[in-house]
Amino acid sequence: MKRWMIGLVVLMLAFPAMAQLAGLPIAGGAEAPAGVLQGSGGLVLGDDFNVYGVRGTFAPVEGLALFGDAGALDPDEGDMGWAIQGGGLFVLPLDLPVDLGLRGAIGFGGFDIDEAGVDASATLMTLNGGVLASKKIEMITPYAFAGINYADTTVDIEGYGEESEDETDLAVAAGVAFSLSEQIAFYGEIAHIDDVFFGLGARVTF
Repeated sequence: MKRWMIGLVVLMLAFPAMAQLAGLPIAGGAEAPAGVLQGSGGLVLGDDFNVYGVRGTFAPVEGLALFGDAGALDPDEGDMGWAIQGGGLFVLPLDLPVDLGLRGAIGFGGFDIDEAGVDASATLMTLNGGVLASKKIEMITPYAFAGINYADTTVDIEGYGEESEDETDLAVAAGVAFSLSEQIAFYGEIAHIDDVFFGLGARVTF
């Protein structure tokens, strides 16, 4: 019983980070010009932890963009950890008033927890997919995302062993990208995956 209760407490602390490592922020609209190469950096702010990271994006052909992220998880209750993520965006070839794309990402991360005298390490895996819609209006591109996020967390509790849990949630986000020039853009975003998160960042096109 004691082992179960400790595991439950530690897992509850791990859930917020589990929810965030899910392919958000989206950080842009449903567009992928052939040959585009971009680098971006930003942060995500949440009630229980923050994320800091960088992203590289490349479109090998028109309508398909691939991206990879590397960053740090900064939980309120625990030590700063690591996060990596990869995914892609396929822009649908449809003649509509808005641009539509299918976006998916898979992420992994980990961090240590020290709470109530319990030492533990959490490892995370998330899978996120859905539809991204956007509309470019001169220098401004508003966008919205709706999809599903699956997350699996394993917590190794020192002296007690491992506990694991998985969860599936609705993932939604909305934001605006502002192009200062053809090379430089900024974005702001709000997302919800079992909790509310705010994202801010900048992107450079080479």
